[in-house]
Amino acid sequence: MNIKKLIITLFAATGLMVASAAADGHKYTIDNSNYTEYTDMLSAGQVTMFSAYPDTYKMHVYETGADCKAPTAVTAISQSNGQMVNDNEGFEVPNMGQIPFPNPTEAQHFIWNMRMNSSHVSNVFRVATSTNVQADGSVIVGQQETNIVFPRNPNAKSQYADKNIYAMFMQKNLGPPRSAGTTTLVHDFIDSYVQPRKAWQYNPATRRVRRAPDITYDTVLLAGGGIVVVDQYGGFNGAQDKYDWTYEGMKTMVVPASNDALAENAIETTHSQYHLNPDYVRYEERDVHIIHAQLKPGQRHLYASRTFYIMDDEFSNLSIMDAYDDNQELMRHYIGTYITGVEGTDATQCNIQGEFTFDFATRTYTGNNQLGSGFSTVPTVYNGDEKPASFFTPDGLRRYAR
Repeated sequence: MNIKKLIITLFAATGLMVASAAADGHKYTIDNSNYTEYTDMLSAGQVTMFSAYPDTYKMHVYETGADCKAPTAVTAISQSNGQMVNDNEGFEVPNMGQIPFPNPTEAQHFIWNMRMNSSHVSNVFRVATSTNVQADGSVIVGQQETNIVFPRNPNAKSQYADKNIYAMFMQKNLGPPRSAGTTTLVHDFIDSYVQPRKAWQYNPATRRVRRAPDITYDTVLLAGGGIVVVDQYGGFNGAQDKYDWTYEGMKTMVVPASNDALAENAIETTHSQYHLNPDYVRYEERDVHIIHAQLKPGQRHLYASRTFYIMDDEFSNLSIMDAYDDNQELMRHYIGTYITGVEGTDATQCNIQGEFTFDFATRTYTGNNQLGSGFSTVPTVYNGDEKPASFFTPDGLRRYAR
């Protein structure tokens, strides 16, 4: 094997931060020698990872920890289900900011709970890291400074006349150099079929703010190394109309959980060739709900079908997603990692640590929304000082970008 190359175009953390390997204290390990004994608790994507990378891929499984809890302000108003409207592209709820379906009974109820879990906080300031890991092991790193407000949260201060707004999102690229300074403003809506997201972008080369084109469905994100499409960002986002959705039940599976080791260690340590370093990815046996999305006849999307594995708790984290092409061949495997106890949240409240997509054709993978001291010296803050509504406007974008 060639010596692994590591090309880092931007890395803000000062020095290497190497905590003890997460593999210490695990219950058991699944690897190429025994994974067939656990196939009932593995997704098709996980099984394919073992066959694609038999010499290096493994999963350390730990004792199951506590469930993720929603904040008290959210659970207090989440006593009854809302109702899906507009062909299930939107929903109406008794209380703004509640978990949409605290007692889910339909496939899309679980998708809505997963999509809305970011608004368990009123706002967030973060410096997130993205990574594109090439087949030779080299890594291209980017970082983005982001302010987000979730107006539907019961503790949000800013008031918006449009109750369909889900999030106001301002992001400035810090790197890599070719994109540094580019700043994007996004208005994201709950019912994105009726109101597709609006976006504006500041280009430092022209010093102008322009309306960004509508980017939806399977538009490929270049920042995702060419293996991430728009509506898989965050697990799933945007209109759901291209798919037929079915609920396939709940079962116990081996899924990523409590991924502090990924958050606290440097990229050189956690990102290995072909997949994340297994010694820094923590798995548990957890109950998950299985949702399948099948492309409707006559519709077009890069992913002809997707299977989602959503955690059975108040956070509804998307633990795993497997994506298939028109021939029902597995294209990509996705995992969503999370951590607890981030500044500004309760100790039992979970937040996303990162989302990772593994592409079997190119043998590459990418990570988005990666947070933690191993990536940046700037702490992530939830429920902090909220930016005013005027910040999330084209004029606010112009001021912030300069």
